[in-house]
Amino acid sequence: MDLIDLHQNTEWPARLDQVLSSSPVDWADRRQSVQTVAPPGLARLQRMSAVPRFDLDAVDPEVYEGILEDALAAAARGGAVYTELRLPQESVVYPQFMERFEAARSSVAEEFPGFDAGAILSMNLWDPMLRELCDAFGDAAAAGLAGIEIIYVPYAAEADWTRGRVVAEAAGAAGLGVTVPAGAFNASNLGSLAEIEQIGRIGHAVGAASDPGIMRLLAARGVTVEVCLTSAVVLGMVPAIEAHPLPRFLEAGIAVVLGTDSPMRMGTTIAGEYERARSLGLSDADLAAMTATAKASRL
Repeated sequence: MDLIDLHQNTEWPARLDQVLSSSPVDWADRRQSVQTVAPPGLARLQRMSAVPRFDLDAVDPEVYEGILEDALAAAARGGAVYTELRLPQESVVYPQFMERFEAARSSVAEEFPGFDAGAILSMNLWDPMLRELCDAFGDAAAAGLAGIEIIYVPYAAEADWTRGRVVAEAAGAAGLGVTVPAGAFNASNLGSLAEIEQIGRIGHAVGAASDPGIMRLLAARGVTVEVCLTSAVVLGMVPAIEAHPLPRFLEAGIAVVLGTDSPMRMGTTIAGEYERARSLGLSDADLAAMTATAKASRL
């Protein structure tokens, strides 16, 4: 069975930390300490994201390409035949950033025949250059960009999706797919996102399980949920793997795919995510169906 990862972050600051820091973060130790001292939710997310920042403008483009290659190679080693890698918004400062992504992808495919990857550009709704970035969607799509991820605030409360809808419509007009991480810690934003036609996937969506109406809406709209089981436990979206609503999503007719989220920080691989799904009672047929869904849901 092919293993497909449709929710993988480049983990740009964390991977830069591994390359440039004199004392890089020990992520196994960080995971253990965060789960011990930080309460579930945004506090854990913030602690897991806290790494030294580097001046990105000073990072050589070859280092950028190397970070992408490192992330893709890790995905291939972890069993993925395909992954969609979320590139940091800062990617736009690098000349021909899609050419560099393609070079990284090709290099990994040489070592792992049959491996492939798509590029997703993370977009911050609060960025003052957002309009200019939207104007570049057509050229980015022509260069091979598969889609965008919309990042917004507040993350655990209802946000204003007026601007997000404009961005989603611009992406759709350019032929780009759209995904949004939402509903990690409650049902906030899920209803609003399900009503935006261009949004085909939502990451996490654990909070949907608390609202039968949202569950029905996601199923009716055909929105695909990107489930990241390890991340859900580490960050406290659920108290334990057994509490994850993945089986309930499937029973409700919601399309589901698997992802690693931040595999280096979370200490997981896509093979591990498939095994965790199996531990929830999913059969080989269920897992194969999720792979088929993933193939159909690529941006």
